[in-house]
Order: sequence, then structure tokens, then C-alpha cells
Amino acid sequence: MKRIFSLLIVLTLLSGCSTLHNQKEVGLDEIRTALREVVQTASERIEATMHAQMTLTTLIPPSSASLLEQKQIPRLEEHLELWSKQVITAFRGATIAMSGLLNAYIGRLVIVDPLSVMQESDSSGTALLLATYQKDIENEVRSMLKELLSPSEETYQMLTDRYAIWSRSKALLGEESLPPLGNDLTDHLIKIFLSSYLSELTKGELYLRTTPVFQGTGSFYEILNKKAQQ
Repeated sequence: MKRIFSLLIVLTLLSGCSTLHNQKEVGLDEIRTALREVVQTASERIEATMHAQMTLTTLIPPSSASLLEQKQIPRLEEHLELWSKQVITAFRGATIAMSGLLNAYIGRLVIVDPLSVMQESDSSGTALLLATYQKDIENEVRSMLKELLSPSEETYQMLTDRYAIWSRSKALLGEESLPPLGNDLTDHLIKIFLSSYLSELTKGELYLRTTPVFQGTGSFYEILNKKAQQ
């Protein structure tokens, strides 16, 4: 009888350990899901108009800054304004598309130790995504933006042609030519977009994970921070 009783105790303990293990696994899966979903939600919350207030001074690369100084070239300012609006429109289209673009990478993001990742920082989901896939994301964004920027490139070519004609005219009159323009415009614009978007994505995750909510809502804040304190 004592042996049977002892055996029952052992089986009960083993059953309890198995249950605790399963609960732990479920908890880790919850954290994995929360880390993925918080980054996805952060991307969906980014305003399409986030670049609307960017100025010509920001959009024009330093290598071509002399464009902004040539007030005497006919209609140059008008074409610069048109160009900047076209760039902002391209940025808006890219921002709208980014959530769908990131979704594929977020879905296959491997989180081996979700507890450790969660505890690193309140923007660790975005950090892991970029550490894993930033190069791939940048390549896709580059391809997408090159297409979206096509209308602005035509306008930019027109205004740089005017700039070149004015520069040659000055030389023919014996005056100093205008400074040459750089050829890094597209790279400059892509870097601006990526830098501003990824910064906003990081801030979005930080906001979602640190904004207090009522207990029991099942929000990212509650899931991620509750687990971190265990």
C-alpha cells in the first residue's frame, strides 16, 4: 500500500512538472506573438503624412545645395517646389506600403529567447527585426522608392538642365560658372526615408509598450511588462 501511495506521489509530481513546463511554453509563445504584433501594430500606426513637413533644405543633398541659392534662374524655385511635392507624395506612398512590406519579415522573425529579447529594451522587437532583416528591407525599399520617385526625377532633370544652361551662359560671359551638382540625389532621398521611417517605427513600439492601460485588456503593454516582472 505504501509503495502504491509513493508511486502516486511521484506521478503527481511528474504531472505537475509537465504542466508547469507547458505553461512556461505557452507563456513564451505569448511573448513571441506579442513582440511580433507590437512591431506590426507600430508600423500600421505610422502616419502616411509623416514626411509632409520636410523642407527643400532637407530633401536636397548637401552636394547640390547650390540649387537653393540660385534665385536668378527663371522658374527654378517654382520647379523646386513642384519637385519637393512629388518627393513627399512618393514618400507617402512608400509609407503606406511599408506595413505590408514589413509584415512578411515580421512573420518569419525567429525569436529563440523571447524573454531575453523582451527584457533588452522597450523597442527590442524593432531592434531584432532590423538586426535580422535590415539589409533585405533596405533593398526592397530602394526598389520601391525608385519607382515611386520617377515623376520627381523627371522634374529634377528639367530643373538641373536649367541650372546647367545658366551655368554655361555665365561662363560664356566671362563669369564664374555655378558649382557642379552632385549625383547622389536618389541615395540621399532613400536614406532620408529609411532613417525617418525606422526611427518612427522604433518610437511606435516604445509607445505601445510603455503606455499604461487598464489591467485585463490583454494589450502589448500588459503582456510584455507582466512577463518581464516574473
